[in-house]
Amino acid sequence: MAQCNCRIQPGRWRTAMSNRTIASVLIFTLSSGAAVADVLQIPASQLDNLGVEFSIPKETSLADDFQAPARVRVPPTNDFAVVPILSGTIKKLGVSAGDKVRKGEPIAWVGSPEFLKLQAEYIDAFHLLKLSKSRFLHDETLNEEGIVSARRLSESTHEMEDQRVAEQRLRHSLILAGLEETEINALRDSLLLQPEMILRAPIDGIVLEEYRTAGQQIDPSQAVYRISDLSLLWLEIDVPFIKSIDIIPGATVRIEHGPLDVIAKVSNIGRHVDENNQTVIVRAVIESNSGLAPGQFVKATLTKNRSDNYFLLPTSSVIRKGDRNYVFIQNSEGVETREIEVLRQAQGQIIIGAGIVANEKVVTRGTAALKARWLGIGGGE
Repeated sequence: MAQCNCRIQPGRWRTAMSNRTIASVLIFTLSSGAAVADVLQIPASQLDNLGVEFSIPKETSLADDFQAPARVRVPPTNDFAVVPILSGTIKKLGVSAGDKVRKGEPIAWVGSPEFLKLQAEYIDAFHLLKLSKSRFLHDETLNEEGIVSARRLSESTHEMEDQRVAEQRLRHSLILAGLEETEINALRDSLLLQPEMILRAPIDGIVLEEYRTAGQQIDPSQAVYRISDLSLLWLEIDVPFIKSIDIIPGATVRIEHGPLDVIAKVSNIGRHVDENNQTVIVRAVIESNSGLAPGQFVKATLTKNRSDNYFLLPTSSVIRKGDRNYVFIQNSEGVETREIEVLRQAQGQIIIGAGIVANEKVVTRGTAALKARWLGIGGGE
């Protein structure tokens, strides 16, 4: 191991000593394959004057497996509310909670004066569009013959486009109200209004909740059903923050559910720590037909993926230089810097996976003064 003692010129040494009472000598320790460690030679009395305090980081080692409470939920992309776009009175409900439904299947019928008005408006818009198309074609022919001006043809064109937009807007509104394309075409041709608005299943799935009954008044802010696709479920596990660093995406989660041993895979590890119980939410995906139900509470068994120990420190202990993280470690000459591996940070605590060993004393207070001293000797960030 080679050492290089960086000396300060005598004149500058005397100037520095006149301005401050702490003499610091920076020693660079170089070793093959290791990070550079900087040593600040500062007497203990001067460390006290700087307000430097040391503590031994808490070392934690977890058992290979641990259990945590979890709840089953439906991914938002698989969860749908059936809501009318118009106000009305529920005339009939076709399905109940627990029933399987197919996409597009009629599941409720609603009597709505607004729906009748919408159909009448669509019929008017369709015939106005036909009339504007006829006027446009007539003016186009006359313009080619030089009988009408280009300005009149432009006005006919704009009128036809406006009517086309109005017809399309009302047509889409009827689709949202539950009419299919064939039914809209029949309405256009027969001029016979559908007496009731039909609510249809948005997906293939299961009716999880039924919110209304026949005879109730409803409006667009009120859901009638909740329908979900249960082919894929999420497991949200409340894991103590201190244990969450041992979990990585893809880790296996087991749930005992009666005679079945359900397997899930971790897909996401939350970064928000609950202030009340100091847990984070770990999400796992259940891909098989597990027999679990949304809203169910279960016990999940997780297997840790790290075999080494780690250390817990307050975030005030860690300093940054460039894109690296460091702490100050007490040694016989004062303190030395040590590059560390930061695994996770939340709620004023930081978890270190590598960089320090058991029983080393780490600076937990006064790091700002030491960082200024360090960078003043060793150069800027």
